[in-house]
Amino acid sequence: MIVCVCKGVRCSRVRAVIGDGATTVDSVGAACGAGTDCGSCRGMIEDMIEEALEDGAMARVDGRGRTHLHVAQPAA
Repeated sequence: MIVCVCKGVRCSRVRAVIGDGATTVDSVGAACGAGTDCGSCRGMIEDMIEEALEDGAMARVDGRGRTHLHVAQPAA
């Protein structure tokens, strides 16, 4: 499914960016471009970030004060 029509960013790409540590809509946008044009997908991106946190993502702060998420992978 396409999350950001303006930039052609798929749901899987946004989830991967979140899994790599993006914790805000702006950080998702910086990583993949989603939410940086018209802004209509920003609410969906925020929901995806919240969902990742609810689904067991572990947040940690590195030595530079940046927050990173580790999203647990589903069991095979």
